Amino acid sequence: MQRVLAISGMLFLAFATQAAADCTCRFRGGETVEGQTACISTSSGSTLARCEKFLNNTSWKMLNQPCPTASLSGPDGDMSPADPVLAGIIRG
Repeated sequence: MQRVLAISGMLFLAFATQAAADCTCRFRGGETVEGQTACISTSSGSTLARCEKFLNNTSWKMLNQPCPTASLSGPDGDMSPADPVLAGIIRG
């Protein structure tokens, strides 16, 4: 009897661990793992959202933060490269 309980307990833990690892949120045809963020378009513009579990289901939690962006602008606001030699080549 103890052997049956031990085996049942191990099987339960194995399936419970596997189920927790499969939690993902869907967005634009892809999957995002629980805890990761994505930039989601809403009616009020793009916002950062995190994949979280709510009532045993995954859902997006809006973080009310703007999406991160990259910029190629130099320190003076123009699109100049950081290397002065390249700047001379590009600007002529």
